[in-house]
Amino acid sequence: MNKRFRALSMLTAITMGAVLNGCSAPKESASVTQDKQETGEEQVTLRFLSYASNYEEIEQTVLDAYHEKNPNVTVKIEYMSDMNSKDYLSKTDIMLMGGEPIDILMTPSAKDYAVRAASDSYLPLDQFFEAEGSKAEDEFNVIYRVNEQTYGIPAEMKYGLVLINKDMLDEAGLPVPDLNWTWEDYREYAIKLSKGEGADRIYGSHFHTFSDMLLYGITSAQKGNKCFNDDGTLVFDNPYFSKFLQFRYDLENADHASTPLADVKALNINYYDHFFNGKIAMLPILSYVLGNIGNEKYSHDFVTTFARLPLWEEDGEHYNPVGATIYSIAKTSEHPQEAFDFLKFWCTEGVKMKGMTIANQKGLNRSESAKRMVEGAEELVDMETLETVMNDEKWVDSYELFIPTYQNEIETIVTEEAEKYLLDSQSLEDTVSSLMKRGNEIIAENSK
Repeated sequence: MNKRFRALSMLTAITMGAVLNGCSAPKESASVTQDKQETGEEQVTLRFLSYASNYEEIEQTVLDAYHEKNPNVTVKIEYMSDMNSKDYLSKTDIMLMGGEPIDILMTPSAKDYAVRAASDSYLPLDQFFEAEGSKAEDEFNVIYRVNEQTYGIPAEMKYGLVLINKDMLDEAGLPVPDLNWTWEDYREYAIKLSKGEGADRIYGSHFHTFSDMLLYGITSAQKGNKCFNDDGTLVFDNPYFSKFLQFRYDLENADHASTPLADVKALNINYYDHFFNGKIAMLPILSYVLGNIGNEKYSHDFVTTFARLPLWEEDGEHYNPVGATIYSIAKTSEHPQEAFDFLKFWCTEGVKMKGMTIANQKGLNRSESAKRMVEGAEELVDMETLETVMNDEKWVDSYELFIPTYQNEIETIVTEEAEKYLLDSQSLEDTVSSLMKRGNEIIAENSK
């Protein structure tokens, strides 16, 4: 089988018998019938498949705004799943393979996007940018290219930062960390912020089970793909990878200053609940959490302050790992130009209107996006520090310039092998050795 199609075929083979049910009714912009009667332009309907059902109401306002500016274009969103991107991707993969007309699709990460872009699920966008005398990198800070082409626009950016309970920080007599703080500083803070025993223990630090949180050693040391060097070789023999795993092991098992991974897994700890209930003092995470600081579901009365992800050295580069939701035009689109025009609006004006994420549009201020995310909850936020972190003059976006279709396989084995070490099932040396061996086997298999 041609390797371009292998990864996507594996994703869809086990779900070919799935019944595509549970989809909500398509949503149509207001006054469509009247517009069709009053305008002489050809009426175009764009089909947008989404999994972001929680945001149906606010997304409808974006559709209405676009329709008001473009009365000949109606955009209908069909919510394919209830905030379950994995289910959504399985369903939409099958629909594309069947040739079903779709205009706009979304992916929750660069690794999911790369698989589908490489298998020609999406249309290349470069020709549309070129027709406007531009290129994607001229208009957006972060662009993921696959086979040297642009297949999607990252719009809802997620950047690394550390949430800190400021009340606990003040109680411990610790200042808000500066922009040059290091992992060693983080460890000292975590130890000083930890207190109590048994079920009443408050940990100074907490790492969730995301694979990213096993790879901070790399993302703090170099930019680009967190699993691969620029030449496509694996990073796991990089000393910073094992240095961070050792750091985490000691913080959890020797210092008892970070929630043990065994507890995180056994108790299925929700990091939102754990932080906002005051069970942990510091939480390295991505910036999407900002929008939940004022969420009544996580009611709390303390102020949250912030720090950038720590550096290895005080004078180190300020790399910041990037995550994004990426929007693309399906290969089966019957209206690609109209889809592109809408996509640009959705990924620029739409992001600002929704106010739930950091904008990717060039020329916009990250701190302004962050302020919109915490609007209404300012009394619970250290606004000055948030602005300082987001406006870091040394900030360097770190994202994947090289994204193999087997990225997800590699990240899976990272979790499997690194967790064995953190749970005392194997040595650090064996962890690195096993990752290099298994990783190179995946590379070889996908190179056939």
